[in-house]
Amino acid sequence: TQLDPADFDRTGALCKVNVKIRPGGTGEIVFSQGGTRQTAGARSETGELIPKGTEVIITRCEKGIAYVRRYDEMAGERQEPAGASEANRQ
Repeated sequence: TQLDPADFDRTGALCKVNVKIRPGGTGEIVFSQGGTRQTAGARSETGELIPKGTEVIITRCEKGIAYVRRYDEMAGERQEPAGASEANRQ
């Protein structure tokens, strides 16, 4: 059996922060890969604090560290729909 590097690529994986990621520092994420629970060291792609329990997406991996962004940020949920704030004022 030959190992396929694609089976080990974590980029794009949805994870949960297990140990908070300090601003400019490192924390820990937990995710499922190949049916098993995995953990990895993680840093925020933007350098911000990411609290424990936050859902994140792995954007890249370097030297054993996963770089992540908040899932809600990647999904666009932080952006208010056009005209929403104006509609709330009326």
